[in-house]
Amino acid sequence: MAPKGKGKKKGKGSSTKTENRAQEPNCIFKPEIISNILSRLPLKTLLQFRSVCKQWQKLIYKPDFVATHYSHSSSLQRTDSSMVIIQSRHDGGFNHNVLVKYKPLLPPVQVKNPYPIISPKMSIAGPVNGILCIFQPPLGDALTLWNPAMNKSKMVMLSKTANPSQKVSVGLGFDSQKKDLLILRIFCVPPFPGCTKTKVEFEICEMKYPIGWLTLKSRTNYFYIDKPSCDAIFKAEPYWLAYDYEEYIPGKYQRLVHFEVSKMDFEWWILPFIGVGDYYANLVNFEDSLGFMVWKKTDNSYIDVWEVDDKKFQWRKKCKLGPLSGFCRILGCLRNGDVVAENEDGVLLFYTVNKSELVVQNDENLYPCSVKKTLTVENSEKGSHVVFDCPEGLLLIEGMLTV
Repeated sequence: MAPKGKGKKKGKGSSTKTENRAQEPNCIFKPEIISNILSRLPLKTLLQFRSVCKQWQKLIYKPDFVATHYSHSSSLQRTDSSMVIIQSRHDGGFNHNVLVKYKPLLPPVQVKNPYPIISPKMSIAGPVNGILCIFQPPLGDALTLWNPAMNKSKMVMLSKTANPSQKVSVGLGFDSQKKDLLILRIFCVPPFPGCTKTKVEFEICEMKYPIGWLTLKSRTNYFYIDKPSCDAIFKAEPYWLAYDYEEYIPGKYQRLVHFEVSKMDFEWWILPFIGVGDYYANLVNFEDSLGFMVWKKTDNSYIDVWEVDDKKFQWRKKCKLGPLSGFCRILGCLRNGDVVAENEDGVLLFYTVNKSELVVQNDENLYPCSVKKTLTVENSEKGSHVVFDCPEGLLLIEGMLTV
């Protein structure tokens, strides 16, 4: 006869071991090797692996893993696998705005808009770590954070100090030390005759540890921004084309304004001298460099691409692209260098930069361009398209719900 209680202890121990084995993947690799492998998987595949075991499910949502995965994802998606979000005004109908998810080589898909359809105006800032911020101009309110890859969104508490008479420009940033997403609202006061320099007032809202909106003023910088959202985001910090407060000429930007997350303040650089006359300009993320695209509208246009050395605070001319023909306006470029434009019929044109056909002219590198693909967004209003190159990311904000 077995001693009293012995059988129960044995059975209990056996059950515990069985339960632990069921929770752990049968793998001989060290945890850091597993993490490294998983961080390099496409997002869709990675999400399917959440059900393998509890350890993997916890790992996938850890801040360090999320940041590492996004870094790998962003690097890999510089090619045709990148996800492109296209915002357009709807040509009629109650839903004023349409959002399209497009991966080159695949047909475009209209996605459900997380933004309230009752709001006729809608702008987007981003992306930062796979997150876009949708809001209502000109006051920068009705803020909605959206992760299109995860199909999750969340509305953000409004500031109680908002001044309804002031226009607002919205930007996004990411604090790599705190692993936290930041929303930035700049109050834009336009210059007027006889005005004096005033420090720029802005608000910051942290998403990881929400304590409301923190109101601040720039320390030494004076500038004016006339756009509802930042022109570009580079290394998870927002940039704007801005005006000098004392030499304001509408349409002639003089400064590049940058919000430095570590200092919680702005810095600015003078834009490169590009000559006189009428020209168009876009601030872009060009091949993982902060770029400034400048061109004049002609039948065969050439684009001068400048890039900035953010350590030496110097501009240099990187290359010339063209000729480009058949477009009426340039929307910007994708991170792999493809130029996106729109023609008179509202059709999107994707120009590929032919690196293998480099021509050197007047000590400049000239890369020929050709239309690689075209895209028509159904029922959209021509002249309304905005394009965002948005790498897929795992970052979620507490309180996000399925769209």
